[in-house]
Amino acid sequence: MIIIALIIGSLACKAQDAVVDSTVIIEFPFINYEADTLINAACLTPFFNKLLKLENGDTNQVSILHIGDSHIQADFLTREVRKNLQLRFGNAGRGLVFPLRVAGTNEPADYRSSSNVSWSVSKIIGSARNPEPGISGISMNSDQSGAYFEFTTSNHDELDYSFNQVTLIHTKDSLQFDCRFTNSPFKFGYLMSAMPMEKGECTTVVTFEQPTSFVRIQAEQTEAGQNSVNLNGVILQNSKPGILYHSVGINGAHFSDYNSSPLFFDQVDILKPDLVIISLGTNEGANIKITEADITLAVSTMVQNIKSTNPQACILITTPADDYFHKKYKNAYLEAVHRALLKSAENEGVACWDIYNTTGGFGSCADWRKAAMLQRDGVHYTKQGYTLQGSLLYKALIDSYLKYAAD
Repeated sequence: MIIIALIIGSLACKAQDAVVDSTVIIEFPFINYEADTLINAACLTPFFNKLLKLENGDTNQVSILHIGDSHIQADFLTREVRKNLQLRFGNAGRGLVFPLRVAGTNEPADYRSSSNVSWSVSKIIGSARNPEPGISGISMNSDQSGAYFEFTTSNHDELDYSFNQVTLIHTKDSLQFDCRFTNSPFKFGYLMSAMPMEKGECTTVVTFEQPTSFVRIQAEQTEAGQNSVNLNGVILQNSKPGILYHSVGINGAHFSDYNSSPLFFDQVDILKPDLVIISLGTNEGANIKITEADITLAVSTMVQNIKSTNPQACILITTPADDYFHKKYKNAYLEAVHRALLKSAENEGVACWDIYNTTGGFGSCADWRKAAMLQRDGVHYTKQGYTLQGSLLYKALIDSYLKYAAD
């Protein structure tokens, strides 16, 4: 049993050691425990079947992609879900990462990126998209031979995030620099060609003989025509069976931002997700002109975009948690977004997790602020707040899985 108690007096988050797959008890009166369940859970049957096969040793890996905005970029919520799933079903690696710190924005705490040069950066929220953002919702480009970026992973939550396989997601053609991969800054490493072996290929995969927590990927001009290197993302994984939980969050993102990026949906297929979780709507809820029709159309477009390249993937929509409008007003616009997302899940035949009602519904942001789990901007939660929300999402997922496995 996981027992998570967030004590208002000390604002400390405590957990007792126990089995990771049972009831979560949260000592806050404003949380609606009965609402912490999956709507249309039957839509996730293929995903639950894959989890059962993984648990029984009949398959090697289950892939999850969690798409969102700033709530997801921080990775506190997703880290909690990733941790609990990997502790139960196995840790197949950290999954998709991007050098967000190099790109000038915040990145998760379980890895650190650095570089020797400045890179050109484009995001899905921007109008100037060169290079076109791919699977990470953000891309980087450099025209300097010798430019590199590197990752160092950290072990968190009893999980070892060392890796022996690195997948670089990038543009591959005759104009791209080749790339050298090394697991030590003092080694020369493997030089990999940027020329695709097959039409449409956009990944380069390198396997190291031993697990490592460090990788450097360095551009190298080997032919006169090569002039740049592009980066769409990197996948870090090991050789163990388990869960790969990829998270993609871009500060300020809307459904429309992702929907206007064809390359993003083309590259989703690289991850082969068994489950895609969509956590958007907060930024739509800051728009006084937003309508429920706008939201349902945007959701339908995203769902169809995902299914067009990954028809096997199950889809789970999560509603946003309550927040303030302009830091002090109860947000009726977000309430409209919430209604539209519930309707969209029903219309599209996908599952839904209603965090809005689970965490207290309209006006509950006041309770979260009193508990010191909502930041001063009235929109973003604290680390403790996101961790609590992640534990609620995990509980909803695992409860539905256990019901499926018991049948």
